[in-house]
Order: sequence, then structure tokens, then C-alpha cells
Amino acid sequence: MTRSIFSALSMTAAAAMLLGSAAPAFAQDNPPPSGGSVPPPMQAMSAPKGSDDMTGSLGFGVGVVPGAQTLISPTASVAIKYWLSDTLAVSPSLIFNITKPIPAMGSADASWRFNPQAVILFVPFRSTTTRLSVGAGLGINLRKTPPADTAIGVTIPLQAGVEHFFARWFSMGIAAQSFLFTYEKNAQVQIFALDTTSLLGQLFFYTD
Repeated sequence: MTRSIFSALSMTAAAAMLLGSAAPAFAQDNPPPSGGSVPPPMQAMSAPKGSDDMTGSLGFGVGVVPGAQTLISPTASVAIKYWLSDTLAVSPSLIFNITKPIPAMGSADASWRFNPQAVILFVPFRSTTTRLSVGAGLGINLRKTPPADTAIGVTIPLQAGVEHFFARWFSMGIAAQSFLFTYEKNAQVQIFALDTTSLLGQLFFYTD
């Protein structure tokens, strides 16, 4: 009787020790991956930029006008165009000049002109190599021509043109620009005044 009790107690103690040693093994988490680095979460890949997508491209151009003895001749005007998206571009321009006459000519006062302007262009139609753009902008004109006082003006230009791309980095365009509204000091107001000094064409060289 006593031997059977001791035998039962010993078997119970052995079973308890076996369960105690196996419990920690089951409680452990899965081991970390080898190398100690956790792979980054997957991210959605953006669509690749098309070969004819002009988003982010910056263009520098020179104006061309009909010459007296040549079909086209370059001017001293430089144009800039930056494509905000494939259908939206901004084209800023700046005219700044100072003329100092010779004192012997009868006037020693200098004449000057400061005319910044920016036009936002939208492309409603485009093909693989040609884009039609229309837009409007805002310009400020400060000028002085002695003996007159300094003139201050605000203009709202309208522009429409076509630009043809011979390559992604080179294009040729023609555009017409007129002023929807022009205001100058002394209450001089002109409506739909045609800007005869606008460029008839432009050559653009683009960078990515």
C-alpha cells in the first residue's frame, strides 16, 4: 500500500517536471529573420513618365520675326516656359532697358522701362508632336521717357499659339498676343489693344 502511494507520487512529480520544462519552449515567439533586418513595407509604384510628357521641363527660347531681307531673323528677346503639368505651363517674361543719351544731344535725362509679365497657358488639344495652347496672364509696366513723368500701367494679356516638337528638347512655335485690358496713370484706358510688338514665333530648347 505504502509502496503504491510512493510510486504514484513519484510519477506525478516526474510528469510535473516534464510539463514545466516544455512550457517555456511553447511560450517562445517565432525567431526573428536572419540578419536582424525587417523587410520594409511594400509601396505602390508610380506610373512611369511618358516620352512625350513635358511635366517639369524648363524651356529657354529666342524670338524670331520676319526680316527685311530674310524670311526669319532672331531678336534680342529671350523667353522662358516651365511645364507645371503635361497640359499646364507658365511663361514669364521681363523687359528691362535703360537709355542714357549723350549730353550734347540736348537731353541728359535717361529713359528706362521695366515690364515683368507672366502668362498661364492651358493645352486643350495636343497630338504626339503638336500642342495648341491658350491662356492669359498679368503684367506691370513702369517706364519713363523724359520729359514726361513716370508712367505706371497694368495689363492683362491674352495669348494663343501652336507649338510643334521636332524632339523632346527642341520645338518651334507661333503665337499671337493681345491685351484684353490696359490701364495707365492719367486715366488712359485701352480695351482690346493689339500688341504689335509681340513675337510672331519662338524657338525653344528644353531641359528635363
